Amino acid sequence: MVDNKRILKNTLLLYVRMFITLGISLFTTRVIFQALGLDNMGIYNLVGGVISMLGFLNGSMSSASQRFLSFELGRNDESKLRKVFGLVLLIHCILAGVVLFLSETIGLWFVNTQLIIAPNRMLAANWVYQTAILSSLLGIIKVPFTACIMAHEKMGIYAYFSLIDVIFKLLIVYALWYIPGDSLIIYAMLLMFSGIVDFLISMVYCLRKFQECRLHFVWEKNIFKQIFSFSGWNLAGQVTIIANEQVLNIFLNWFFNTAVNGAIGIANRIKSVIALFVYQFQAALNPPIVKSYAHNDVDETIKLILRGMKLCFLLMMFLSYPFIIETDKILTLWLGESPEYTAWFTRFLLINILLDTMTGPIVTGIQATGNIRNMQIYTSIVLLLILPFSYIILKLGVEPYWALLSNIITAFITLYIRISILCKLLRTSKQHIIQKVVIPCYIAAILAIIPPLICHNLMDCTIWTFFINCLVCILSTTIFGFFIGLDKTEKNWIKSVARKKVNKLFTR
Repeated sequence: MVDNKRILKNTLLLYVRMFITLGISLFTTRVIFQALGLDNMGIYNLVGGVISMLGFLNGSMSSASQRFLSFELGRNDESKLRKVFGLVLLIHCILAGVVLFLSETIGLWFVNTQLIIAPNRMLAANWVYQTAILSSLLGIIKVPFTACIMAHEKMGIYAYFSLIDVIFKLLIVYALWYIPGDSLIIYAMLLMFSGIVDFLISMVYCLRKFQECRLHFVWEKNIFKQIFSFSGWNLAGQVTIIANEQVLNIFLNWFFNTAVNGAIGIANRIKSVIALFVYQFQAALNPPIVKSYAHNDVDETIKLILRGMKLCFLLMMFLSYPFIIETDKILTLWLGESPEYTAWFTRFLLINILLDTMTGPIVTGIQATGNIRNMQIYTSIVLLLILPFSYIILKLGVEPYWALLSNIITAFITLYIRISILCKLLRTSKQHIIQKVVIPCYIAAILAIIPPLICHNLMDCTIWTFFINCLVCILSTTIFGFFIGLDKTEKNWIKSVARKKVNKLFTR
């Protein structure tokens, strides 16, 4: 039986970490924008994206590491858990070598010959590229240790380490104003140093606290085949995700300039910060989903998935609507000025992430079964169609943000595909999920956006009307989310939790 109190506790710990991270991230983005300028931010976003593409193997292995470690913890098989960790560590070291080779050959050629960067900034771009390579290699080798922390549900430790990393990045921002030299090169080198510290902290903690974490390599053919099969199919999904983000970034560079890359980079930061709220809840929910399936408790697995789908969507709706409607004002207050196209990039990205939020718990449920082949094949085919569609749109000479329209369309299609596959694997009703989760959430989303849209169009744009409309967004999403998005059982559960918290507060 899943410990719901532990899930709630872990979620709260991650949210404490997130609120602190949010404040620092918003502040540092503004200062970095002022210190580097839009073009330098565009160069960093563009060159760093090349490393992300070359590191696609790591993305597939990261999911595999968390899945297999959580599964063996759920089965309480300590011997196999040690073997899984040793093999995963070996695989990630090999992957680091592969990424290093690709980065210093194909990637280096691509950066210096295919990207449109001003000649006087190529030296800085290469510094950024080399520091990003080292940071990426450390990130790859760190994955087994982070996966172990998450599998053990040590969310407090994870939050603590994340805060250390964020504080380092805050210090880096201040250092940009005082260290003489090229600000972009200095920024890249300091971020590399931050990555080294983060890697060492995570590794030392895991070596000291978890029995299975030892610096030894294991070769177990049967386990390797299971992980390799899982990772191989998961690789297809990672390729499409990176293609959606980074190839589009390259298309924008070809048709426009690095300033546009800087604009979408800012929009992606906003999207990431808002999505972080929901991902914290998912991070606390993922291990219990896998462990409940490992215990052969399919009913509990389905219950966790459905509750996760609904709460993730409603939470994202609550957080994203003020940013979608009042984007221009928020960007002006935050950055001091709103770079061209940033507002519409932000709106399209937030709509896409809102629609895609439901898929997180579904994907975790499918991964728990270990049978991810069909999901990755079908969704990869759909998602790869984004690239030619986006290229054609940009070729027609439209505004750059319209290239993101294809992501929004495919979000509906891939959600249906994943629901269908989940239902087949867990032998549950597709109609039940659509009627009980998808339709109520979509109706709540449509109705909740109407009041703030009306207020936005009727009122003059002042600082007071901005705060009023943000309040309208919060009230509208809360009311429609609660009364339409949730069913009777979920409403009673929320009321019970709230009542206990209030009673506890007044009895102290």
